[in-house]
Amino acid sequence: MESFPFSQKRFTALPPARGHKWIATWLQKNYEELLNKRFNDKSLDRFFGKYLSIRSWLNEPTSSIRKPRSYRKWLEFVSDYFHEHRIKSGKGLAEANFLPRVATGDRKPEGPWNPCLPYRVAIDHMRSAFNVGSIIRVVDAVGFESVMLSSGTPGKETGQVRKTAMGCAEWIPQTKHKDLGKALIRAKDEAYTIIGIETIPDSFGYAEYPWPEKGIVVLGNEEYGITEDVMKACDGFVHLPMSGIKNSVNVANAFAVAAFHISLIRNLK
Repeated sequence: MESFPFSQKRFTALPPARGHKWIATWLQKNYEELLNKRFNDKSLDRFFGKYLSIRSWLNEPTSSIRKPRSYRKWLEFVSDYFHEHRIKSGKGLAEANFLPRVATGDRKPEGPWNPCLPYRVAIDHMRSAFNVGSIIRVVDAVGFESVMLSSGTPGKETGQVRKTAMGCAEWIPQTKHKDLGKALIRAKDEAYTIIGIETIPDSFGYAEYPWPEKGIVVLGNEEYGITEDVMKACDGFVHLPMSGIKNSVNVANAFAVAAFHISLIRNLK
């Protein structure tokens, strides 16, 4: 396990917020050590004792803290205290600072991406790297072919996209287009139907739409939706019926609902 980089004297001279930041950084490194299983019982005992000592240097309570007794409990322990110290450092719980997820049941990628459905997703002028990463992860889950991005939309070259995609950006094919509308029109020559997810008059509820054999699902900007030029390339539009006060949900959530619906109905045929 990683050693702490400060003596008590040097550490207590730091402002409390910086002290919490250093503890969080140290816990993050040890979480990664745990994920890679680079530890033994003696190193875990030393780590636990050191953590209690460091907390006491900041006058943080330690009496209720119990040493974990299993590998999973150690991961939970380090993650929970990492976020406690992140909050106390003033950094908060931004998704970019989340720790790597514990992987359970993932298959190892073998060879190039092998899609299950002749569908793509086109992302039009989206700004949020977290939304793009979430969408790529859903593409992997449902077996779509690829991701099409407008220029300016963050893709797998962006660290936050890769982190949110949980590794899926490594194998999901991605293309970028200066003119996404024209790229979608060209795709019609390959028999793709272009369907925008957009809350506009005369759009279909996603469950009522006659989803074609081949399609490209288009997602728009978080603020103003699909751009006018890209809307002109669409053959139809769907929306998620809302039962509450708000007229929409997060774009990545909307895509997940539609994508799993497409996967269900197309795989049944």
